[in-house]
Amino acid sequence: MAALAALAATAALAPAAVPIYDGIGNPDEPYRFVNPPANAKTTKAPTTATITVPIHSGVSAAEYANTAEQGPQLSLYLPLGSLQAPGGASTVTVKAEPKAPPTSPLPSDGTIVSNVYALSATAGSQPVSIIGTGRREPTLQMRSPDASQPGPVFEYRTTSGWKRAATIRVGVDIYQASVPTLGDWALVRLSSPESAGAGGSGVNWGLLGGGIALLVVALLIVMIRVRRTGAEAS
Repeated sequence: MAALAALAATAALAPAAVPIYDGIGNPDEPYRFVNPPANAKTTKAPTTATITVPIHSGVSAAEYANTAEQGPQLSLYLPLGSLQAPGGASTVTVKAEPKAPPTSPLPSDGTIVSNVYALSATAGSQPVSIIGTGRREPTLQMRSPDASQPGPVFEYRTTSGWKRAATIRVGVDIYQASVPTLGDWALVRLSSPESAGAGGSGVNWGLLGGGIALLVVALLIVMIRVRRTGAEAS
């Protein structure tokens, strides 16, 4: 019972994750760079994630798209109603296209360690934007080229430079963030360790441990009372 309670607590406290893998136990292939560094383990070209999102009565359907590496270097989840589709549109095409980091501007707080992925959405020739915030924001997962810690954080390009996004670690080398806007996204290893916690596990282990301890104590109390009741009855 304690084990089941612990499992339930873990599921409740863990962040929602998009289905980035098709299976379990398949080892990752080396990271594919658009512009491979000298120490790259492969020169294979990275792939583009593309998805056609149906529009029903002006509301975009829930969809997700993975790149084709093993495991995927990027996965994008689009919740129901996340896209601002133009009137009369029946579908929206969403892409996450890899490209080399720019020469300028670069993040001021660290170094880009992944490919830059250009996220875009179009209906015909018209650009499509994201609706609002919260549950209708897309979720982005990207695989880091390595699992060294402290891990990288997500940043996205703005008109004035790069902006950091709240990042959680959801796998050995996989990181997740909500996407408030489309455009260029990348994983950045910070030059200062002051925010190393941004690449954490995503699970509050203090709360989880405390909850499990309370469950165990409650279970022991119930067992003691059951035994005493049985002894008095006999």
